[in-house]
Amino acid sequence: MRLVPLPITQLARRACPVALVMCAALLAFRVAPASAQCGQTTNVSPRRSLGFGPPPLAVGDSVLYDAADALSYYGFETNAMVCRTMAQGITWLEDDHQTLPPLVVVALGTNGSVTMGQIDQLLTLVGPNRLLAMVTPHHGDYGYVPGLIRLAAQQHPGSILLLDWDRLSADHPDWFAPDGIHLGGTAGIDAFAHLVASSLLLAPTRLPAPTRVPVPAHAPAPTRAPAPTVKPPPRPPHPVDRPKPTTSDATNPVQPAAVARADGLAWSVVSALEAVSLSLVGA
Repeated sequence: MRLVPLPITQLARRACPVALVMCAALLAFRVAPASAQCGQTTNVSPRRSLGFGPPPLAVGDSVLYDAADALSYYGFETNAMVCRTMAQGITWLEDDHQTLPPLVVVALGTNGSVTMGQIDQLLTLVGPNRLLAMVTPHHGDYGYVPGLIRLAAQQHPGSILLLDWDRLSADHPDWFAPDGIHLGGTAGIDAFAHLVASSLLLAPTRLPAPTRVPVPAHAPAPTRAPAPTVKPPPRPPHPVDRPKPTTSDATNPVQPAAVARADGLAWSVVSALEAVSLSLVGA
């Protein structure tokens, strides 16, 4: 069988449709998984207890997603969602802000923009009795975001702890995947997890006890119950008239001297009886 070469024009007409189909298939294979991963969420519970209060919480995007398992060994509870923006993270915290632990780490800013107003929202959600730690993103959508987080930490030194991943990782390209954003390999994951875990050194161990609610100024003062009335004791009945002494009683009253003599005689008799008893026992 002899193969007859086709003209170049025919080869082009046949090859181009095939190439277009193959290119489209390759693009679909490459893009579809990435778009499907957006919104994928992981919630990893801590694998060790720190021994006080609820575990610290880390909230973030796909960068934190890669380090969620490593952080569980430091005692963190981690919630990470691929493609999560700062606005989405604030919404998630708003739903759970009543049960937030003393330490909250926010690793957001890679996707989308970040404003100072959003950071103020985070401070309000976390409250004055907790510590907010913020991780600066590396090579995110907007280059100003790391500087904005640094500025917020300077303005709120007692409320925001700066975890500057952007500067720490600048000289370590081996910590990243080929895109320069996500963590690549064990070295990057360990470095990121260690930085986040360093916030434990400054975190409060527990929340203060709730304070008593003050009584409003217009509230009426408590009144005392009236003291029970004490009735005076009943008067004793009128003394009964004693019968008047008879003539014999009046003429023969018992004199005190006679009573004294009778008492002396009685004691003499008792003493004598005791003496007799003792003598009998001795005999």
